[in-house]
Amino acid sequence: MPHNQDALKRLAELMRRVNSSTDTEVILEEIARGVVDVLGYGVAAIARLEGEMLVMTHVAGPPEVVSQILHRRTPAEQILDEFREADKWGILRFIPAGRMSEERLRAAWIPEFHPDSASDAWHPEHALYAPLYSSSGELLGNMAVDLPADGKVPHEADRELLEMFAVQAGVALSNARERDRLTDRARLDRMLTTVAGAGTQQSLSQALHTAVAAVGESLGAVQAWVRTFPIDAQGSQLGAGSPRPFVPELDLPDVRDELAALERTPVLLELGPGERDARHLPLSAARLADVMQGIRAERVVLCPLVSQDDLVGYLVLAHTRNAPALSRAESDAVLEVSRLLAQIVRASRVLETEQRLVQELRELARYRSELIATISHELKTPLTAILGHAELISDRHPELNSIDAIIRNAGRLSNLVANLLHYSRIQGRRETVRRAVDLAELCEASVDLLDIRAKQAGVHLAFLNSGSPPVVVFGDPEELARVIDNMVDNAVKYTPEDGSVTVSMAMTVDEVTVDVADTGIGISVADQGHVFSAFHRSTNPNALSVPGTGLGLPIAQRIAESHGGTLTLESELGRGSTFRFTLPLRSSRDEG
Repeated sequence: MPHNQDALKRLAELMRRVNSSTDTEVILEEIARGVVDVLGYGVAAIARLEGEMLVMTHVAGPPEVVSQILHRRTPAEQILDEFREADKWGILRFIPAGRMSEERLRAAWIPEFHPDSASDAWHPEHALYAPLYSSSGELLGNMAVDLPADGKVPHEADRELLEMFAVQAGVALSNARERDRLTDRARLDRMLTTVAGAGTQQSLSQALHTAVAAVGESLGAVQAWVRTFPIDAQGSQLGAGSPRPFVPELDLPDVRDELAALERTPVLLELGPGERDARHLPLSAARLADVMQGIRAERVVLCPLVSQDDLVGYLVLAHTRNAPALSRAESDAVLEVSRLLAQIVRASRVLETEQRLVQELRELARYRSELIATISHELKTPLTAILGHAELISDRHPELNSIDAIIRNAGRLSNLVANLLHYSRIQGRRETVRRAVDLAELCEASVDLLDIRAKQAGVHLAFLNSGSPPVVVFGDPEELARVIDNMVDNAVKYTPEDGSVTVSMAMTVDEVTVDVADTGIGISVADQGHVFSAFHRSTNPNALSVPGTGLGLPIAQRIAESHGGTLTLESELGRGSTFRFTLPLRSSRDEG
């Protein structure tokens, strides 16, 4: 054996490198070379755990030996079985000749030499290992040595030096594993962030393309694709793929029924060498095998997309034979991706349904408006004729009392037709022709117009701001007058005899309000929610006894909103109501 001082010096250098370098491959190569050069072993080999296999990644020794051992793959469980049968020398494990099974001997590399007859001589079938664990007890790899320099089983002092080299190999692998975990976590976090953000894109097709590209790249898939199913016959069947676009040849027609039959979802189904989960896809397995052959993949991972117990699609990741199997963290990330994609698909389907319903409602509203306008126009001409002839008969035969009833009811119908026509017009029109309007003047005109009707009903009607200076707003004078007339007319109609209706105005810096307050029958809380709905009539029997169309207030509110204002209500059943019309005051911008 070389002098211990040389070994300790080499170990000190290795310890410095292990704790400061991120190049694990170089460090492991130096450790294997140090065991050969400093400790004098003929062969030193370090295997790293990859999935369930121990893979020889670093070998020091004669070139012909290196070529035989490098990249050898041994099931980790097999090595662990040998550790259990071995003699424990600290962290080292020694298996003397004759204890290893014939099957393991056939798979192992056995040096060719004739052993010495001494009891402590090294035998070709001896095996000396150092299992490499992390600080948490996780198996990371294995270091094996053979052909000691003096041809004898190592003594305790020599084993202590070998243990030191093995410890450094374990530290290097542990550091590398932690760096890999941090890198993987960052990589998977970026993938999940991209998939979650894909849901904000304008179309489902764009969202799927963005998501599947991120998943395929992050997980090293030779091809990734996603396929969606319609929900309740709604939504289209879409496909997206990466790096190559989705083509019909990638589709699995029978997989929907097979995935729906799974007892537990979401779940990852893995198919490849051994066809582990082929039993779950009896109809699609052959088709999937053809697809894999076409894209030169050896194994695939298939995951259903499930949202609220509805199967909305599936995700497929195809890998080459040499690609590492998905880690636990990667598998969990794929399940999270499937959940996010399912949510994106469902949200898109809901949006499609909402847009379709909105379009249908718009079409119904347009049809209703056109129908109202058509019927109103058709009624207007005969009503005009009826009124004209009735008035003519009344003039010639004043003794016929029934003519008054005809004229009165025909007039009501004429007012209804006029309201219907106006309602139809404001439903379809967005812009109005506007100019400066004195709102105070409109209020006075409305009070003057309805004063006679108020006196006939025994209702006191007053405008508190009579004679006030002009209050200028910007709007259509005819429509603004209609709002005030409707407010005052309603107040007079629903106020009993000896009641009062008061019209008042108030201004702030940038707006004006017109309040019409009455001491009438009031409006119940239930009816207040519908008072601005077209054709709605109160459920109050006292209100129903007053003729009306249910269009005056909806028309007034629509006019108010089209002028940038509001029309609101405060009321208490049996104590009266106050309608408030608010408008922005005219500004210098309106002047332009």
